[in-house]
Amino acid sequence: MPDGNIHLGHIVISSAGRDAGHTYVVVGWHKPQTLLVADGRGRKIAGPKRKNVKHVTRRSIANYVAQALNGGLRVTDEAIRQALAHIEDT
Repeated sequence: MPDGNIHLGHIVISSAGRDAGHTYVVVGWHKPQTLLVADGRGRKIAGPKRKNVKHVTRRSIANYVAQALNGGLRVTDEAIRQALAHIEDT
């Protein structure tokens, strides 16, 4: 249930809360204004964190993760970690 700006597979940075500055990948939607995000380490794909859309900043997109999520394929924590590591290196 995208809000128009953020879709599955987008890499976002938390801008509010205890985890401010932490980078996540959007893995789903909880409600129209609530994202489900994971980082593959502390927040695994099996137990994603809920974040309000207003409390994140969109950065880029993890192409492989986005294609897998949109295609209904299973995404692993390792794939999420690799996508985030690639973004943090650049």
